[in-house]
Amino acid sequence: MKTISLRQPWAYLLCAGVKYIENRTWKLPEKYKGERVLIHASAKPNMSILESSTIFSEEQWGYLKGFDMMLPFFQHKLITSAIIGSVRFVDCVINHPSIWAEKSQPADFDEYGYPAAYYNKIYNWVATDAVLFEKPILGVKGKLSFWDYDLPDEYDKLLK
Repeated sequence: MKTISLRQPWAYLLCAGVKYIENRTWKLPEKYKGERVLIHASAKPNMSILESSTIFSEEQWGYLKGFDMMLPFFQHKLITSAIIGSVRFVDCVINHPSIWAEKSQPADFDEYGYPAAYYNKIYNWVATDAVLFEKPILGVKGKLSFWDYDLPDEYDKLLK
């Protein structure tokens, strides 16, 4: 099954259905649009979560407070080097209105006033159908881009 690695806490938030945008500097390949993808929590978490409260915007903090779950990064128990869940990426856009979307700055405009080019273009991959595994698959080494992982049969029923 296709798999992609993300740093914590973003991997957890995506699989928990809290964050529904994944930000990348490259476009989601069309062949993966609508397909279920496993989410791998990479070996190194985003250390700024442990060192600073500025990793989330004020609006994102407000959104997180609306959830009854105790987010594991508040306790510094970030699972790493593991497949922790799955999502479907259903769209890929620039400047999605979500609070989770990183924005691209227009560099040029067309004759109608729409952006024709961007500085540091960021693609916002829209995720849905999030699944967070109760039992993560530990000890999995990640890779760059999309990669294949043979999911054990016992997990198949969780993804249907």
